[in-house]
Amino acid sequence: MKTYKTIALPILFLIFFTVESCRKSNCPIPTSSLVSQYDLNKSIAAINTTNVATGFETVFSKTIFDSASRAQFSQSFVAAARFYEDESGYFFIETLNGAWMVAHINTDLIGTQRYNISDINGKYFIREMVEVVRYTGYGFVEYYRKNPISGAIERKLSFVTSIPSAQWFIGSGFYGGPTYKYYEPIDANKLIIKEVTNTLSSGFSGVFQNFYTQPDDRILFCRDFVDHIRFFDDGSGYFFINDLNGINIANGEDAEHQGQNDYDLKDTHGTYIIRDMIDIVKTKGSGYYEYYWTNPASGKEEVKIVYVVRIPNTEYFIGSGFYKN
Repeated sequence: MKTYKTIALPILFLIFFTVESCRKSNCPIPTSSLVSQYDLNKSIAAINTTNVATGFETVFSKTIFDSASRAQFSQSFVAAARFYEDESGYFFIETLNGAWMVAHINTDLIGTQRYNISDINGKYFIREMVEVVRYTGYGFVEYYRKNPISGAIERKLSFVTSIPSAQWFIGSGFYGGPTYKYYEPIDANKLIIKEVTNTLSSGFSGVFQNFYTQPDDRILFCRDFVDHIRFFDDGSGYFFINDLNGINIANGEDAEHQGQNDYDLKDTHGTYIIRDMIDIVKTKGSGYYEYYWTNPASGKEEVKIVYVVRIPNTEYFIGSGFYKN
């Protein structure tokens, strides 16, 4: 036993020292317990695009039926929605029939046909996107494109999926290749909820400004959009929207809760959670918050971490979260 301890302790110390050194210098860490920046970016692109596609599909199926109005709605959302720290994350929407551009941050591309466009390596990446959506339903496509932030031609990996009722597909992605930056799983999840919530906050602001300008229309839109969105592997991720007086505008997990006044809502530890969230968005604009709540996936009370952000130019804030296991 003494021999084992003599050998094991130095090895454990070496492992600890190596991991700590790698975290500081961004060198590769051979461990499955950490999340790489590359995999995190892939998760954000996939979750974000799937969430937005789900929201669009619900709205299109329930309230927006003609293609012209759908295009106007899409352009309002896409023009405003951004994600990633450098805001290089954006959405594009194209038709499955002929790959005509419906919505893009570069408005000059709207209305153009892109099926035969290739990147600098001659890859017909739009054709591949169409095929992925038609025959697989969703997936990643790699190609080279100009980064709107850096202005340079860079490797891009985009996630695409369908908006079935419109016969369109939507995509988003990120620039650059794998890096040696790693995150603890809880920190990766915190960044995911931040990015996907900021995306809806900015996208909704564009829709409110250019499409749904009346209060009642905005409320119905919020409820429809978040109604079927679920994310994370266990489906525990969803969105909620409240106004600054505490009234619940929309709740993706519990539609019957919509319209209720949450100002006095407390968790099982007696904390006024909505009051605290209102204070965060009023004083900081956005931030993280922890409380105790029942996980709809497990049915158990767990610690929940949420990220909340004010929807620009409104009295609303939107949030999403995950449960600490």
